[in-house]
Amino acid sequence: MTIRNSIKKLYSKVRNQGLKKTIVDFLTLLYDYYFDFKNRIDTASWYSIADLAKENDVAKHAVLYQGTKILPLASLFKRLDIKEDQVFVDIGSGKGRVLMLASKYGFKKVKGIEFSGFLCLIAEQNIEKYKAINNSKTHFEIINIDAAKYQIGYDENVFFMYNPFDEFIMKKVLNNIMDSIEENKREVLVIYVNPVHRHFLENIIKPKKVTNYNLWNVEVAVYNI
Repeated sequence: MTIRNSIKKLYSKVRNQGLKKTIVDFLTLLYDYYFDFKNRIDTASWYSIADLAKENDVAKHAVLYQGTKILPLASLFKRLDIKEDQVFVDIGSGKGRVLMLASKYGFKKVKGIEFSGFLCLIAEQNIEKYKAINNSKTHFEIINIDAAKYQIGYDENVFFMYNPFDEFIMKKVLNNIMDSIEENKREVLVIYVNPVHRHFLENIIKPKKVTNYNLWNVEVAVYNI
């Protein structure tokens, strides 16, 4: 992209969403690159649907890989009452950014569910580097599987989604979570970033409580089930 095109794109963004929001978006993006640089990892680069489709036809239900922004997610974790025995599951974990950040906030175990073998390999490489640099003692696990086919563990109680797929896959995932709660009664949190299909989700899980956040221009819904 030329400098001229970059300037046009920036001008268009300022015109459409305002200077303040544009500055916030720029700062969060800058911090994402800093996070990668500091930990010698790669979570910032995107991975398109076309690339995902080369691996698996499940990609037709997915969205492109784009890492969840660090600053809003860190702000969210600080607001949550995280207990030592909680297990965190990122459904559509991509390159593992969310798992690495979650490891800093008290979860005893973090799991990533991802259908792309290529992204799973990058996540595993990123996590090894991150653990070495940060001396992390958290137990990490990356599982290469279609999220709809993943069997929910009875100890899993915090589920994270960054709008990873369409309603077809979401319905199966949510039903699996609800079946698991029915078989093993426990309190569960579902964290939904960029909640495009929130009304569809709410009709399935019937949450006891919904908390909405706008953190660094990022919409997040947290559901207590």
